[in-house]
Amino acid sequence: MPRNLFSHGAVLAGSVAIVLSVVSLIPVAVDRVQLNTASLSRELQTWRARGQYYVHTKEDATTAGIFYIDERCSEGKGDKGTLLLLHGFPSSSYDFAGALWEGLMSQYSRIITLDLLGYGFSDKPRSPSENYSIMTEADVTEGLLQHLAIEQVHILAHDIGDTVAQELLARFNGRAAHGSAGVRNPFSPNISSICFLNGGLFPEQHRPSTTQKLLNNDVIGSILSSVSSYSMFARSLTPVFGPKTQPSSTFLRDTYASLQFNGGKLILPRLLKYMAERRANRDRWVGALVNSRCKIGLINGPADPISGIHAAERYRELVPKPWVYMLEDQIGHYPHVEAPQAVLQGYREFCNC
Repeated sequence: MPRNLFSHGAVLAGSVAIVLSVVSLIPVAVDRVQLNTASLSRELQTWRARGQYYVHTKEDATTAGIFYIDERCSEGKGDKGTLLLLHGFPSSSYDFAGALWEGLMSQYSRIITLDLLGYGFSDKPRSPSENYSIMTEADVTEGLLQHLAIEQVHILAHDIGDTVAQELLARFNGRAAHGSAGVRNPFSPNISSICFLNGGLFPEQHRPSTTQKLLNNDVIGSILSSVSSYSMFARSLTPVFGPKTQPSSTFLRDTYASLQFNGGKLILPRLLKYMAERRANRDRWVGALVNSRCKIGLINGPADPISGIHAAERYRELVPKPWVYMLEDQIGHYPHVEAPQAVLQGYREFCNC
């Protein structure tokens, strides 16, 4: 038998075995709908209590509740601007809690963050018509900013938040070049700057994890998300962190709790469709970086297997006059969690450049 044929057969057999083993677990799968807060730590409950909800009306006239936090700094005088924080997959705005948030409060008059649709404490509709597209997430973000009467904003984004920020940048570039005619939302705020953390800015450089690939599979994804457990989640997320900055059990449990809140793990396969969107919209979103009408930069954890040093090198290749801040060699995919003080230092340098 030819070697390559044997290899393909082994892969197929392995995939079938995975599906069959997963199917056998369905009768004892964890609860499909988890709407209560019993699994939330005290810290997560406190974070939730700091926020409120914005009701977003989508293009199809359906509505969704979007969790957000809007805090103002009481120290100092004058307007130091507004910062918007956009989180990554599969976590939530809670990624920004703690030392990073406190450090950023000294730089800005106002900080806003939200849980994107389908994430954290925001609604997670399971209607078949809900596609959780990046366009929808950008609409949600613009809608919140408009609701809060924000006219000018700085953005710090991570992972899928990077992609949402790229779409926001593409819209901003279009308004700056052509005015409000024909744009999706002519009342969107102006963007002063965007700083990206690790994320799939360039689809050709993005290296999804094995779990992401399985969840993104139309057949396996829905089964795997139904039977996933905390231990499976922890094993899949831990490898994207740096070898010396592994996530604490507290971070993992809080992230998992926010993920499964309102049955969120059941929609994981649909959330991951952003990977295909990145490929389909590459020209638009990479073009937004190349033709940016505002200051942009990248803070990168090089040990990230998904979007580490290889993504930073691509950024330098394609973006004119690139501003890149490389963290220590062993920082991974979640630099703001792994090394918040280093990210703060890098972000200060970005703001002052």
